[in-house]
Amino acid sequence: MRKPVLFMFMAFLAVGMVGCGSASKESSSGGGEEGQPAKIRIGIGYATEEPLWLMEAAPELAKNNGKKYELEFQQFRANADRLNAYRAGQLEGGTLGQGALIMAADQGVDLEVVASVAKDTPNKGFNFPFMAKKDSGIKSVKDLKGKTIGIPDFKSPTDMWARTALRNAGLDPDKDVKFSVLPTPAVEESIKSGKIDVGLIPQPFYAEVESKGELKTVFTSKDGVPIDEDFLSLFFNPEFIKEHEEAFKAFIEDYQATMKYYLENEQDARQKLLDKEFVLAEKEVYLNMEDSNRAEDISLNRESWEQVQEIMLQEKWITKEVDLDALLNETYVK
Repeated sequence: MRKPVLFMFMAFLAVGMVGCGSASKESSSGGGEEGQPAKIRIGIGYATEEPLWLMEAAPELAKNNGKKYELEFQQFRANADRLNAYRAGQLEGGTLGQGALIMAADQGVDLEVVASVAKDTPNKGFNFPFMAKKDSGIKSVKDLKGKTIGIPDFKSPTDMWARTALRNAGLDPDKDVKFSVLPTPAVEESIKSGKIDVGLIPQPFYAEVESKGELKTVFTSKDGVPIDEDFLSLFFNPEFIKEHEEAFKAFIEDYQATMKYYLENEQDARQKLLDKEFVLAEKEVYLNMEDSNRAEDISLNRESWEQVQEIMLQEKWITKEVDLDALLNETYVK
């Protein structure tokens, strides 16, 4: 696989739109030959997926890989590319944001969300800050009228956080501010140059920016959406689960074990990723930065899916409720 290079792009924040349709049945075969372990091809992004990456970087943690299944990662910059590859039968599953998965289901893509990768939880773990210059005069969300906000993509979690925070402050996100789409690595300089007034600064950029003391946090993701979000989740093809249940169960078992190891040995786990060049970042910054909240048992928060869906309905990103009972499948998470 092409090894993930963390922090070059926050592709998992982008919510790409895809056409109606479902995953090709070709993907349900898993590419495995008779008598061989079923191949599990997972579409991944560039950040926040450390416990998954660790399954390949530290193969001793995924004891069933190569025996009951054969794991293969495929890297994508954008959600739309990942979903299109899935629908073309090139993937058995992948990682996507909560809103992207609801939108995909709304558009008829046949998938099931099976586990959590990372959460965005109030007052627990890293919450995503929207930052401005210290001398900008911007003290709160109310000061953003007439300003420009930098986000990675429209109809993304970042877009939802900003729009909801603006509405909570009595502003109209469609009239009172402008949005500028730009890549995450360019946000800091775009704020300093005045191209945008406020922008999202994720890790590890945040740790580096904070040490310089030139920017300040105006609001965070939890000021906008103050709930425990399943920010990044793992989805699979329902047909693959049915046809290769033993392989899927073995994969979930290994993923749970790897998540547990990651949370109990965070610095050692991150060092393994650095050693195998899964992550290219300053060692001290990466080893010591605050991480997102994660569920050790990789479980999903059903209530948060209902709440996020309600926000998406209010924003008219979807026109009707998605059947969450059909979308969420935690049968194999123990």
